[in-house]
Amino acid sequence: MKIISFIVSFLAFASLFAQQSKGAGALPADPADSGNTWALVVGVSNYQDAHIPDLKFADRDASEFVAYLKSKSGGQLKDEQIMVLTNEKATHAQIYGALDWLLEVCKPNDQVLIYFSGHGDVETKTMRQQGYLLAYDTPPTNYRIGGVRLEDLNDYLETIVQKNQCKIVLITDACRSGNLAGGREGVLSTASALSAQFQNQIKIMSCQPNELSLEGEQWGGGRGAFSFHLIDGLTGLADGNNDFQVTLSELDRYLEDKVPAETDQKQFPLTTGIKGAHLSSVDTEELAVLKAKRAEAKQLFKVSPKGLEDELLANADTTVQQLYAEFLAAVDGHYFLPSDQKANRQPGRSASELYDRLKGEPALEPMRHIMKRNFAAALQDESQQAINAYLRADQAELEARWNTDIDKFKTNPIYIAKAASLLGESHVLYPQLLAKQYYFEGLIKRLEGAKTKTVSMFEEALALENKALEYDSDAAYIYNEIGLIYDEIRRPYKEAGNQQKNSELFQKQVEYYQLAMGLVPKWVMPIYNISRTYKEWRRLNEAEEMGLKAIHLDSNFVDAYYLLGEVYYLSSQQEKLKLILKQTIQLSPNDKSLYYNIACIESLQNNSSEAISWLEKAIQHGYNYDAIQNDSDLENVRRTKEYELLIQKYFPEKK
Repeated sequence: MKIISFIVSFLAFASLFAQQSKGAGALPADPADSGNTWALVVGVSNYQDAHIPDLKFADRDASEFVAYLKSKSGGQLKDEQIMVLTNEKATHAQIYGALDWLLEVCKPNDQVLIYFSGHGDVETKTMRQQGYLLAYDTPPTNYRIGGVRLEDLNDYLETIVQKNQCKIVLITDACRSGNLAGGREGVLSTASALSAQFQNQIKIMSCQPNELSLEGEQWGGGRGAFSFHLIDGLTGLADGNNDFQVTLSELDRYLEDKVPAETDQKQFPLTTGIKGAHLSSVDTEELAVLKAKRAEAKQLFKVSPKGLEDELLANADTTVQQLYAEFLAAVDGHYFLPSDQKANRQPGRSASELYDRLKGEPALEPMRHIMKRNFAAALQDESQQAINAYLRADQAELEARWNTDIDKFKTNPIYIAKAASLLGESHVLYPQLLAKQYYFEGLIKRLEGAKTKTVSMFEEALALENKALEYDSDAAYIYNEIGLIYDEIRRPYKEAGNQQKNSELFQKQVEYYQLAMGLVPKWVMPIYNISRTYKEWRRLNEAEEMGLKAIHLDSNFVDAYYLLGEVYYLSSQQEKLKLILKQTIQLSPNDKSLYYNIACIESLQNNSSEAISWLEKAIQHGYNYDAIQNDSDLENVRRTKEYELLIQKYFPEKK
């Protein structure tokens, strides 16, 4: 079930320049308009985070589109003209790097094709957020930190049209369902935003802005209905007047005939632009094969432009060839910087050092941008994983922060700073990267302050996070971090009994958590943090409300269950406490204290049999005799015969 499949396919006049051996009626290409064609194809079916539902056919749609581009009808593009990013290769950084590649290679009168098949959504339904394309590693509740922003995509398209003077057709397949952060409205809002943007371009969209697009096995064994018929139409089935050309008007009629009829009138494609615009030239042999039997899915081609790479390396000396191979190995092995040196890593052979040596090699000059993009993307991918782990409340990540494991985070701002320096200040990602860099630097300062009990470090951390906000004022993760910093800043005032200052900082802390919640309503961490803060201030009703909300958003977030247990204990709600303890056991079955606490509650309620049953489970998980024998909560149970038998069974030496 695919949420949104954007075929941002800039295939205007893509095959005009291609030679047609069988298209007897094909129009000749105008030499003044002919140029190269460059294609970026992205398809994500398998998302990294389980909270983003996987798709069925996005990568296959991408494969079929590549096959079309390689065909005569699609322009017979060569490997070096196509960059393909599918599934785990289609990370946030890699997609932006590929868009940079298009800006670098396309020249006036060229054609640019971009195909994106995957999820799309909005995070909050505000005027400022017009939607995101979800990359493989996009976090499910913080699109802003790892999604491809439509406003950024628009900037790339405008640059391609205005500065690079290339021809563009925008095709979007906005579809599938609303099972994401923004729900159905998020998908539809994203589709509407796409249709409203990108002026002065031909647009071909899979459905109206208020519709969802469908996919299923009935289309080619597993395809999107729109993209399936799109390729068929461009290959020649849309050639209504049999002149061996497919125009926008013909494709429009073909899609409107096919797609609604096969989707029970639930999906109506939409096109805008010059209706007589030429989209493809028909190859009669390929059309005959298509009519007889639709071609099977073809193999995807490599992401890197290997033709150019092989040619340049063949003309370089053996030393350069060896250095380049080492550079690729260093990037793949995450040996990015000299400071990453570990066992089996040679000094002077980090990716950064090798890049500095290779970027000045005349033989590799045409590849310098490729090397830079790939290196910058790898640096971003590494740090994005660290951020994503926190955003999904990964237990190991949370424990590293709670245990002030500073070393775990020290490389993150360094990697991000390196990526920013490689891309340069004019790059669309530069502000986002600086925001992430300052965020990590502030996080490290906060952890150092907590570890060394140095109050001044918290003020330094706050200054760094405010600096991060200067570069990305809508980043929820930064506001959440500032809330945590205020928690540390107010601690000395609390210990000194300065209630007024403590209260002022408490209000600040809550304010920043609320700002984070407002920006990303379905991210569990600020909700959990505000619940924890309310609990500390004995605002137990509010703490319970936020704790329940956290569990509703992430039923596997075990710390939220423990927190609610504390709230119910403090508010003397024994039945609710028993229930939450039992739920916590499902997530943390080896925690002996959970069984023991239920036993204590049952004892206080004079439920001796239940108390003995839970007490036995606690003993089986390691609870010791002295704690049991001296706990006043178990006084009712200790009077029973069942208790004596239990002690005799597990602690015979005590009788």
